[in-house]
Amino acid sequence: MSELQATVAENNIEMTEDLGILKEAFTQFTTSASELEQSYRLLKAEVGHLKQELSESQLEKERLREEAERNHRLAVVGEMASRMAHELRNPLGSIELFASLIRKELSGNPEKQQWADHLKTAVASMNYALTNLLLFTGKPQAQCRKVDLSQLIATLFPFIAHRLEQHQIICKNEIEPDHASSYPLWCDEDLMRQVLLNLMINAIDAMPRGGCLNLSAKEAPGRRQGQNRQGILVIISDTGDGIPKERIPHIFDPFFTTKKTGTGLGLSIVQNAVAAHGGSIRVESTARGTQFILHLPSQPEAR
Repeated sequence: MSELQATVAENNIEMTEDLGILKEAFTQFTTSASELEQSYRLLKAEVGHLKQELSESQLEKERLREEAERNHRLAVVGEMASRMAHELRNPLGSIELFASLIRKELSGNPEKQQWADHLKTAVASMNYALTNLLLFTGKPQAQCRKVDLSQLIATLFPFIAHRLEQHQIICKNEIEPDHASSYPLWCDEDLMRQVLLNLMINAIDAMPRGGCLNLSAKEAPGRRQGQNRQGILVIISDTGDGIPKERIPHIFDPFFTTKKTGTGLGLSIVQNAVAAHGGSIRVESTARGTQFILHLPSQPEAR
């Protein structure tokens, strides 16, 4: 081999080695570039996620601020409403007293006695609305004692008699003294009276074209034979058109109402008052009517 050929061969070897080094360097560069690109994508995604979290955090902060302001406004309105309710109750008591006196003086004139009865009914309706307002603005606290359910129910009929007659509604009361379903309750009598009155008025309002209001009660099943009673089930049902299925989850929400003149507080108050007794309430509704089922304690140890 000539000297020139030897030189060329040596140069070829060196070039081959250089190409190998370049190829290896290019491969490493490509790998590094790919890793950098992947890291960049991950970093970009993380930055986007952090931006989204920041945006959500700001929205949540704004929502909490608005909610705090709304709760403050409600608290102020609630305090004012509570004061007004207390102030209105005094003149209402006077009106009711004088209506009773007028009715007594008109004992020989049944027609005019009805006027006095209308006054007493109007006072009862206003007192009912004020009681609801007071219960809503304050958290119900149950002061429980033993109460006869049948006697409690009997005190409610003077408040709803005019409504029943006006809407041509028949009331079937199975909770009578000495009836098999007449059980003692362990409850706050005033709170439970308002609970039952709210449910009965709701049932009446659900039957503007007439129908039947049913009141019944039965012993809640115990867990074991011979065990103390687990409470009482009180059922208030109507034969109205029922509650649409999509509305049932919202009926206990404050201010939710389908009535033109309703406040939407009644069922919310009912739920809170029942919970204050350690009880529960559920609703079953079809196109043939609605029933509210209260599970209430019958004695202290059942709570």
